[in-house]
Amino acid sequence: MSIEHPSGRASRVMAALVLLVGGLGFLVAGKVQAVITRLTPLAEVLETERYIFVAKVTRVDAGKPAVVFQVVRLLKGEPPFQQLAVNMSGDEEAKKANDTQTILDRLDARRQVVFFASKRGKRYQAMAFVEGSWFSLQGFEDESGKTVRWAFLHGEPYLRRTFAGSSAELIRIIEDGLARRAVPPKPDEKAKPGYGPPASEDKPPQSPADGNSPKPKMSRHYSRGKTLWGVIPSFVLVGPLAIIAAVFPGVFARLAIAWKRWRAFLTVASLNSTLALVHYFLQNYLPQGWWWGLQALTVYLLGITLLGLIWAGIRYRRLANADPSVTAPPSRAEVLSLVGVSVFAGICVALTMGWADLRTAVTPPMREFTCIGLAVVAALLYALYRRGTAWWEGNSGLGTERRLSLSGESVAMGTLAACLLVALVWQSSSVPGQWTVVTESGGGTTVVGPRFIQAEALEAYEQDGDQRLALRGQVLSRVVVDQGRLYFGIMEAGLSGGGRIVCMDSADGKVLWSYDGEDKPLLPVYCTPVVANGVVYCGEGLHEHSGCRLFALDALTGQPRWAQPFRTTSHTEGTPVVSQDMVIFPAGDDGVYAVTAVDGRVRWHVAGGLENGLHVDGAPAVSGGRLYLGSGLYSTAAICLDVATGKQLWRTDLKLRSFAAPLVLDQRVYYGVGTGNLGADTHEYPEEKGQRREEKPSGAVVCLDAASGAEVWRTELPRGVHTALAGDAFHVYAACRDGSIYAIDRHSGEQKWRVSIGGSVTSQPAVAKLGGLPLAVYAVSREGLAVCLHPQTGQVIWQKPLPGFLWDGQETSGVLGGPTIVQELLPQGSRRTIYIGAMTVDPNNPNRRQVAVFRLIDEILDP
Repeated sequence: MSIEHPSGRASRVMAALVLLVGGLGFLVAGKVQAVITRLTPLAEVLETERYIFVAKVTRVDAGKPAVVFQVVRLLKGEPPFQQLAVNMSGDEEAKKANDTQTILDRLDARRQVVFFASKRGKRYQAMAFVEGSWFSLQGFEDESGKTVRWAFLHGEPYLRRTFAGSSAELIRIIEDGLARRAVPPKPDEKAKPGYGPPASEDKPPQSPADGNSPKPKMSRHYSRGKTLWGVIPSFVLVGPLAIIAAVFPGVFARLAIAWKRWRAFLTVASLNSTLALVHYFLQNYLPQGWWWGLQALTVYLLGITLLGLIWAGIRYRRLANADPSVTAPPSRAEVLSLVGVSVFAGICVALTMGWADLRTAVTPPMREFTCIGLAVVAALLYALYRRGTAWWEGNSGLGTERRLSLSGESVAMGTLAACLLVALVWQSSSVPGQWTVVTESGGGTTVVGPRFIQAEALEAYEQDGDQRLALRGQVLSRVVVDQGRLYFGIMEAGLSGGGRIVCMDSADGKVLWSYDGEDKPLLPVYCTPVVANGVVYCGEGLHEHSGCRLFALDALTGQPRWAQPFRTTSHTEGTPVVSQDMVIFPAGDDGVYAVTAVDGRVRWHVAGGLENGLHVDGAPAVSGGRLYLGSGLYSTAAICLDVATGKQLWRTDLKLRSFAAPLVLDQRVYYGVGTGNLGADTHEYPEEKGQRREEKPSGAVVCLDAASGAEVWRTELPRGVHTALAGDAFHVYAACRDGSIYAIDRHSGEQKWRVSIGGSVTSQPAVAKLGGLPLAVYAVSREGLAVCLHPQTGQVIWQKPLPGFLWDGQETSGVLGGPTIVQELLPQGSRRTIYIGAMTVDPNNPNRRQVAVFRLIDEILDP
């Protein structure tokens, strides 16, 4: 699995603004359960990292190896040290890739090194950047708290997607971002992993006296803050069209003739674009709430435009009454002026789309200029229509002193209002709670089921004295409930992209303990923890990670219960199972392991990898002394093993990838399979070396005989099923990448109903049962819409957006952990508490994300 942490479109907006203003002549200032790639935006880094500083290299000892850095400039925070003496030996990953020499080759006294560091307890986590190269370090504070022992971990070639320019440019971006002068660029997912040039390739510095000192190059996705701030006053004072007048006086001179006719439009256009630009730059400072958000801004701009439309109509009637010639068809000069402005606007919008993308061109603040351009084009078309039909007016005999017509300004204003109305409708439709849930069922219209009571977000926080510190990041796993405590895995925000296993109080969100590793930090934790006999068992890592571990922690304290975590050569993202005093867990390319629950010693191991045709990511299922699992890479096999020995009992080809946990019901085992992975409909895996190519998406639910592995039935679906299945006495329930929940007859394989709840479903459904009979099916969409469905008909009993959750359109920002149901009996009915792990997002600062567990409650009362 790999996770990509996308940010907003800040860099593209900045680049588009620069293109727009530059065209005006004013630039004179100097893996979810298989594979999704994790991206880390600089905006998130600036928000979450505690210390950011610049250092220079004072000593390099390649023999030891060791490097000494001297802090020379503070950008954020004040670290309690001035030097970093770093042991450059590196970890196992570094040794395999020869990262030590790679980084040493890129360190030089003439180069600036930018450090991003955070502290937790006595441990520092740091990322460093030097001229296009990233590497990671960690430091441990001694008992006195005065000395930090630093060690190089490994190179970070994939962080070039976060930023790959020069150190000087990165420093400028950080300064402007922290000062709110400019928004940092977003990651470039197309950037190839690697490192910047070695120090030996640096050109010798030129003397300032020669007058030929090279100017630092600027990233195409970033514009200098002072340039934009030098331009903003021009927008505020005279508006974008007035700037066009200053830059293109020849074209605009003709339009100036009609200034009196276009006063309302020019005023509204200038005001709208100014407000959009101001809102964009001040959004991080605005209070929370709808009134300050993007949707509210669109409503305000629409209101201004409608008032302008009324103003334009009144003015036109008055002008026509005073001077009937105003109603004459537009002159040739006016048409040419509109042509010039339309062409200019079209070029600017086209450049914005080419430089950034379509989304940037239709999202504030660039949206306002696009709308203005469309309004001018509409006015041009109307002017051409008036001139083209002028001959009829002259030959009709009706007289032409005063004509019944609209003004070109009114047409432009109406078009501008229509554009904003479309934008408002589009924004409303993008809210998760507004998704139209569609049920396809064979019958049944009466909806009877649990009554929704409430929904709330438990935001995770850590207590530090009198301070509550928000836990930044997002929940990746399902939530496990045990004795009033919630256990789950997270991915932390920031450059490290590390993980934690968290134990949280279910009452108020207080973190009771969290584990982030000892000698080596945890990787992101997608693995759902398992609590058994007072011990929490959990893995780490995503699909792209290797060398991952399985941990055994005390459920009350979070302290390790094994002498050492169990190390594998691949990732341990699949949920372990506890059976016969063993912990059995998948390990990706390393196959599947069974270890003793007490001390983690190996009982048996089934090897994986290309040579063995096995890659296991999904949690295994245990029933009747047998272990069932599936392979997602190198083969598409369903495999049955003897739990006690690991001996293979049967193997069946599923024909599609199996990344999710199988489901065992009675004498049958069910698999959800498909092309691609949880984040993509199709995907080509480099590790398969071209052996398997996927041309179109497909999926299926497959039922096998548990004893022999023979296929009983197979139900084809339009997209992959890469989350665990749920089942009851009648149906198997599958979450599909097409955004639907499917109910399939568990005996015949017949599809009974389908409910579309979102663009995609990236978490497993759950079934609430009472007395062996199903009461309700619960699911949550990628976009954060939780639904309760009738198990027999699929009818929606209730639906509720997760409060405070905001999906930004990126796969890994969606909900990844399915519902966990806790049911209690009431004197006259029953109540269910549903827990869903994800995050809350500050609507005014989308880079501020807090770990959260959502708690939803419903109940059924006896009549």
